[in-house]
Amino acid sequence: MAQQDWSELQQRIAALSPEKRAIFEQQLQQRNLQISSIPLGIPKRPNPADRPLSFAQQRLWFLHQLDSHSPAYNIAMLWRFQGSLHVLALEHTLNAIVQRHETLRTAFDSIDGQPVQTVSDQPLSLAIANLQDFPDPADQIQLLAHQEARQPFDLTRSPLLRATLLQISEDQSVLLLTLHHIIADGWSRGILMKEFASLYKAFVTGQPSPLANLPIQYPDFALWQQQTLQPEFDRQLIYWKQQLANLPPLNLTLGKSPCSSDSSTFKSAIATHILPASLLAALKALSRQAGTTLFMTLLAAFKLLLHRYTGQDDFAVGIPVANRNTRETEQLIGFFVNTLVIRTHFSGNPSFQTFLTHVREVTSAAYAHQDLPFAKLVEALQPQRSLSDNPLFQVMFQLQNEAYQLQNALAPDLDIPNLSLSQDWIDSGFTKFDLTWHLVERDGGLLTVAEYRTDLFEAERSPEC
Repeated sequence: MAQQDWSELQQRIAALSPEKRAIFEQQLQQRNLQISSIPLGIPKRPNPADRPLSFAQQRLWFLHQLDSHSPAYNIAMLWRFQGSLHVLALEHTLNAIVQRHETLRTAFDSIDGQPVQTVSDQPLSLAIANLQDFPDPADQIQLLAHQEARQPFDLTRSPLLRATLLQISEDQSVLLLTLHHIIADGWSRGILMKEFASLYKAFVTGQPSPLANLPIQYPDFALWQQQTLQPEFDRQLIYWKQQLANLPPLNLTLGKSPCSSDSSTFKSAIATHILPASLLAALKALSRQAGTTLFMTLLAAFKLLLHRYTGQDDFAVGIPVANRNTRETEQLIGFFVNTLVIRTHFSGNPSFQTFLTHVREVTSAAYAHQDLPFAKLVEALQPQRSLSDNPLFQVMFQLQNEAYQLQNALAPDLDIPNLSLSQDWIDSGFTKFDLTWHLVERDGGLLTVAEYRTDLFEAERSPEC
C-alpha cells in the first residue's frame, strides 16, 4: 500500500471513537490482520536532551502554578493482592516500569517563567507499612488511601509517582499508587497494571523482562505534536469556533452561589449506584435500534436529566477521549487524553429519539475534530476565566465500557502464579468540576459514580450556603 494510502487510513482510524476503533480491531483480527501493520507515524526526536512539554502538559503546569497545593490532579490507585506477594520482586517490577517510561522519572521546573523537564535515574522508593497488628484493618486502609490520594506533588521533584505497600497479613497486601496527571492518564492505568503483571511474573521466577522496547518516549510525541499537527489544529479550530460560539454556562446551582470561589480546586464527595444488567441490556438494544453507541445513548439521557433540572436548552458537557491515534502511543504511559466539548440544543421540545439523533451527529463531528488540544481551544476562544469555574464546561461525562477496556488494556491478563490482583476506586475528596458522572460497564450491570462539589450539592439536595 502506498504511503499516501496509509496516511489516509491513519486519518480515518484516528477519527473513530474508542468504541468503533475497538470493533474495527476485532474485525481485523477475524481476518488475521492487525492494526499494528500500519507504519510508525511518530519518529524519535533528533536530540534526546530536547524534552518539550505537550500542550496538555503546559496547561496542567500552568494550573499547578496557580495552586501548587492542590491534589485535584492526582491519579490514585489501590491494588489488592491475595496470596503470596514477593516484596523484592514487587519493588524490582515497579522500578523496571519507571526505567522503561521516561515520563515516570520526569520533573518540571521553570526557566524565565517557562516550564522545562528534567529526567532522573534515581530509583523509586517503596514505602512499607505493617498493619498486621490491627484487628480490623479495613478502616486503616481507607484512611491511609485517602491521605495518600490527597497528598499534593511538588512538580519540581521526581518521580511524580508514589508507592506504599500495606501489609495486612501473610496472604493479603494492598499497594497504594499515586501519580500526578501531568505524567499519566486513565489509559496509563491499564498499561501500568498490564506491565506489572508481565514483569512481576518474570522477576519472581528469575526471568528477564518479556516486554519489547518502546519505540518512542513521551517527549517524542510532544515534539511531533508541536511540529506536525499544527496545520491540522488550524483546520479543526475553525469547526470548534463555530460550534462553541456564544456558548452559555450551565447553571447547576439552581440559583445558589458556591460557598467559596477563591480556589481552583473543590472539595468533593461521591455517590454510587449500580444499574441492573437487564437495564444495561435494554439500553444496548435501544442503541442498536437507533444506530448509536451505548455512550451516545447514555450521554443523551444524562443531558436530558440536566435539561430538566436546569431548564436550559443550550449547554455543553465535557467528555474525555484517549487521543492515542498512533500505535506508538498505545503502550506508552503519559498524559495523552484530550477533552471534547459536546454542545447540544433542546430547542423545539424534541422527542428523545430526535434528540438522540442530534447527540449522535454532534458527537461524531466532535470525534472527527478531536486532535485539537483542549488547551489550544481555550487559548483561542479566550472564555471568561475564574478560579471557581472550569473554562467552557462545568460537567464531565465519561463511560468505560467493554470495548474501551479491550482497547486500552484496563482488563489485562493478570494470571500471576500464587497471587490475585484487583483494584478499588479511591475517592480523593477533591474534584476539578462541579459534577463528574463516571459510568463503568461491569458484568453485573452499570456502575454509576457521581462526583460532586460539596459546596454546591449534598447527597440528597443542593445546600443552602
